[in-house]
Amino acid sequence: MENKKWIVICIIGGILMFVSSVVGNISFYAFIFGIAIAVLGPQSAAIFSIVFLIFYFIALAGGIAVIVGAVIVALNQYFIGKFIISLGAGMGLVSLIILIIVNLIAGSLIASLFGILIGILNGTYGFLGVILTIVARFKLKKKKTSKGK
Repeated sequence: MENKKWIVICIIGGILMFVSSVVGNISFYAFIFGIAIAVLGPQSAAIFSIVFLIFYFIALAGGIAVIVGAVIVALNQYFIGKFIISLGAGMGLVSLIILIIVNLIAGSLIASLFGILIGILNGTYGFLGVILTIVARFKLKKKKTSKGK
């Protein structure tokens, strides 16, 4: 019952993102794939580029990907659904932390925060949708099953 509330909130967030034309960001995954290619060698680049392209198209769907992910969670496929929600929202906690660290190192954090603030003011519905989606995604929990009863 608790998950139904968070699924509905996630769908509302996805609708707000769709109305505001907010799309996800996969820069974190690009960073990870870059490291993996460096470690595994250039022969793995083709495989990673295909996976990256799939992630890119899911993230490009934005709010629609969030809604689809919420429906997949409702069908008890938690890992896949939450992953698709993360790609659609694009501003997961890890991505946000990496963005702050990279901008601190580059010395451009203030300029980036100003740009984020302007984006928030220009797209309030989209920002609200992303926040609702992130909160709902973290609150979604897999149902516990009782064994032997």
